[in-house]
Amino acid sequence: MAERTAPHVTRLLGLVTYLERQGEATLATLASQFDVSEAQIKRDIELLWVSGVPGHGPQDLIDFDPWAFDEGLIRLTNSQGVGQVRLSPREAVALIGALSAAVSGGAAPEAAHSALAKLREAVGDGDAVRTLARFTVDPVLAATLRDAIDAAVIVELEYVDANDKKTARVIEPHRLVVIDGATYVECFCRRAQDYRTLRLDRIKAAVPGSDPVVTRPSENGGFSLVPQFQAVVHAHRSARWLLESFPGTVIDDDGELVMARFGVADAPVMAARLLGLGPHLRTIAPAALAEEVARQARAVLAAQA
Repeated sequence: MAERTAPHVTRLLGLVTYLERQGEATLATLASQFDVSEAQIKRDIELLWVSGVPGHGPQDLIDFDPWAFDEGLIRLTNSQGVGQVRLSPREAVALIGALSAAVSGGAAPEAAHSALAKLREAVGDGDAVRTLARFTVDPVLAATLRDAIDAAVIVELEYVDANDKKTARVIEPHRLVVIDGATYVECFCRRAQDYRTLRLDRIKAAVPGSDPVVTRPSENGGFSLVPQFQAVVHAHRSARWLLESFPGTVIDDDGELVMARFGVADAPVMAARLLGLGPHLRTIAPAALAEEVARQARAVLAAQA
């Protein structure tokens, strides 16, 4: 299976940073550090060797000691500054927003708190960048899940899904993530016998168990794109172009109004897109999706007040 781009790029950048700090390392050490094979590390170094900064001349490329490389020793001789983080003001603001969401959602490690503080200090004006939390997470609940993840034990949950149905679940928690401002726990649900991504603000109770986690984390990070329910939306025909952009949408055109039927994998994400229809919206079903659209609309108005 081909490696996904994000973890590959992360490892490439990590290799440069690691070698800048350590000076040199053997293939075996790097393979152990980054949890891949020595052959993969060798391919990564060969790729970095032809990478660099704009200009594309020999003097612009990341460089290693070729004689040491032949002996299985990786010695960085020119990093081209890749390991040094330089952010534009726009990039800094975006990163502050992302870290703030992770920290407020309880999904961030301690290093994220430190990085956020340093970024805010670098920006200078503490009031210049303000972040508004879209969802609130009980810090005790987040801590309970983090402790269970660290201990690799199951958690018994009371969970309310997008259709307002309460269920009892036993999960094997793998990690906490923040997606579109909401905090989720990626887990294996023993009740469903499948992987699930559950929103923390829908968890009403969480009790750690003693049984160990036995299922490996899913290779598909983030939430599933598999529709959880079907939605039906009526809107003015001038909004048809936006409705047609939704995956798998079926459109029925009836004069001034159009009816769109489509699957919804994540209600908050879809609600945010439906807000883009503005005054063209007429009806939304099911009620849970309509309520989410209304909630987000109220939050926008409150933020602008």
